[in-house]
Amino acid sequence: MAALEIDTVSKSFGGSAVLKAVSLDVRDGEFLTLVGSSGCGKSTILRVIAGLEPQDAGAVRIGGRPVDHLRPKQRNVAMVFQSYALYPHMSVKDNIAMPLIMQRLRLAERLPLVGRLSPRRAKVMAEIDGEVGAVARQLHIEQLLARKPAQLSGGQRQRVALGRAMVRRPDVFLMDEPLSNLDAKLRVHMRTELTDLHRRLGVTFVYVTHDQVEAMTMSDRVALMDEGRIVQLGTPADLYHDPLDLRVARFIGSPGVNVLPGTVTGAGVEVGGAQLPLPVAAAEGAAVQVGLRPETLSLDPPAGRPVLKIRLSATENLGAEVFLHGRADGAGDSPIIIRAPLDAFDRARAAGRLDGTVTVAVDPARAFVFDADGRRVGRRPVEAAVVRMPVPAE
Repeated sequence: MAALEIDTVSKSFGGSAVLKAVSLDVRDGEFLTLVGSSGCGKSTILRVIAGLEPQDAGAVRIGGRPVDHLRPKQRNVAMVFQSYALYPHMSVKDNIAMPLIMQRLRLAERLPLVGRLSPRRAKVMAEIDGEVGAVARQLHIEQLLARKPAQLSGGQRQRVALGRAMVRRPDVFLMDEPLSNLDAKLRVHMRTELTDLHRRLGVTFVYVTHDQVEAMTMSDRVALMDEGRIVQLGTPADLYHDPLDLRVARFIGSPGVNVLPGTVTGAGVEVGGAQLPLPVAAAEGAAVQVGLRPETLSLDPPAGRPVLKIRLSATENLGAEVFLHGRADGAGDSPIIIRAPLDAFDRARAAGRLDGTVTVAVDPARAFVFDADGRRVGRRPVEAAVVRMPVPAE
């Protein structure tokens, strides 16, 4: 196991800057996810760590040791690719064993005919077979060792790719969107398997994905990237409940955050006729953007809470909860989504409160205020025991 340090790393391709002085410390044994839209630089960071791309500036250290001068195979990192990159002509057993064969056998010993004459080869191959078997048992693929990749399902190929990485006993696992080729049901299953694998191995994982569900459900910490920079680094709950930038608030969460125009007043922030008593570091009269998570808008308005009037346009019943779509009066006709439990929706409908419009309560403690550039300007600590992060819908 080893900690990983990325120190002001920059990388450009032609005249395009892909990484802009990125710094990141990954703790020993941590599961850290780099998340962001396509082209934000997250996969390039992985390739720089692995030594597949040389950086233009900055340094990479693994276990406190500089590795910039080392070739990829000398860095003791293992990379799992989106495409799995299995050898189609080899069995599962040989695919998993290949890194150890290349590492432990001399060139002559790897030759089909000449190698068999080496007394050392048989001993080394017996050791490799034992290690391959142990990894296969960990991944529950021991019954697949004789098959070729073409005979495997997507999930089985994923396990083989993981086994080939695990057998090297690397200091750091690097994973570049390894679940993106799987169907939705299998992705959910493999998320659980990867999380359990990390717990059992206790090795440092750096995971790249564009899927915020993967980032939120698997990681110890998440680094959200945009345009070659890390916008915010923190736990999944930090990014969800305390986004420091509008880009973070928009990217994390499903359905997405509602963003309404507001104005700074002497009492806080006015949005859609509702006064939110929030501390805001901005001049009175300044235009701001107010973020409201869909589940923080209540169909059962408690007495004394600020309220918004919503003109409804569509309803989606998902079984245990209902999404109500509409537009907020007095807020620039902004689109808005309300995420309501089914029982709250049924009560509101039975009371006749869903006749084309609905009044919802806003919890000021769970609202986000951003300036015109998208930077957070109003913050109020929220007790973790009170606020729970909902699992995003698939």
